[in-house]
Amino acid sequence: MEETQTDLNRQLMLDANATAGLLNEIFGVEMTAAPTECAHCGNEGEIGTLLAFTQGPGIVLRCSACEQVMIRIVQTPEAVFLDARGAVYLRLAKPKPLPVEVPPIENDSLGG
Repeated sequence: MEETQTDLNRQLMLDANATAGLLNEIFGVEMTAAPTECAHCGNEGEIGTLLAFTQGPGIVLRCSACEQVMIRIVQTPEAVFLDARGAVYLRLAKPKPLPVEVPPIENDSLGG
């Protein structure tokens, strides 16, 4: 029975790229290429390589090596609950600052 249950769970899992839109909404940046490390086995990889279980009331992201839970996300009308205690770290890239355009100085306004 245990092997059947594992096979069923594996069939229901997607890679975490399926959660890209939600992760972007939560973090405000593209997250599927962000590196992370599993607190259980030490496997390092991009968030997009995690296994996503999306059939429950929330989303569970599991390590692709040991299948331990790394991140849980639940949305309610008022809040987003994020539990990342299964990850040693999540690295978020800082957004690049937008270039500031300086308008040209007009010589006519200086009497020249």
